[in-house]
Amino acid sequence: MTIEDFLMPGEEIKYHGGSSLIYGGKPYELIITDRRLLLYGRRGMLFKKDDIVSQKVEEVQNIKYSENGIIRKEGVLQIDAKTRFSLIGHPSQVKAIYQQILQFF
Repeated sequence: MTIEDFLMPGEEIKYHGGSSLIYGGKPYELIITDRRLLLYGRRGMLFKKDDIVSQKVEEVQNIKYSENGIIRKEGVLQIDAKTRFSLIGHPSQVKAIYQQILQFF
């Protein structure tokens, strides 16, 4: 299956980050649609299965970017909605995603 199989009828992809971000210790791709923020991961070596985390755009209350670490820096994108989740990745990559997200909100 592809990410398009998980979209609702009429839902449009506004941003699809091909690079992987870490959420809950697992790698995901971030997809922003006109209705939702989606984290998409494909798991498994032999038998593939899809892993989706979804958050409605209208429920997003706050978005925060920060950097952690001294030697090995990592960018952290914190999104507050009904639940709070943090996405971790390379600082330049996460900062670019943060700037993209701000254009939609």
